[in-house]
Amino acid sequence: PGTRLELDMARVSFDFDDTLLQTVPDGDQGLIEAGPNEPIIALMREHKAAGDTVLIVTSRCEKFEGVVTHGWTERMAIADFVVKHDLPADLIIFTNGEDKAPMLVALGVVKHFDDDADELALLPDSIEGVLVPMHPAWGSDTGTEA
Repeated sequence: PGTRLELDMARVSFDFDDTLLQTVPDGDQGLIEAGPNEPIIALMREHKAAGDTVLIVTSRCEKFEGVVTHGWTERMAIADFVVKHDLPADLIIFTNGEDKAPMLVALGVVKHFDDDADELALLPDSIEGVLVPMHPAWGSDTGTEA
């Protein structure tokens, strides 16, 4: 049998854009980074403190990391954001535009935080999906409380 710590540890993942990093519309069909989503980052820290493995799983394309694309007026690389905000991420995984569910299953994730209800709907029953509310600038019909 494993130790209690091994039994309690789980793999928990967090989406990046509009989950850990909040964005707002810039008025010209683009996006502006609005800063860290502190309540979700606090949950990330709680999971790490509990001994969980904490992953960032993003749909971003790794080859465009740090490059301003798709209507962004600026765009911080995920690794730079992790360092700047001292996030307890064990690993950053890029799905390069693919659905996250197959990757999360392969990684053994048991809980995933995401702002995208469509991504969460694809998760199998073995993974708890948590819908993260987007920044209030997007309107009141985006997400539910995490």
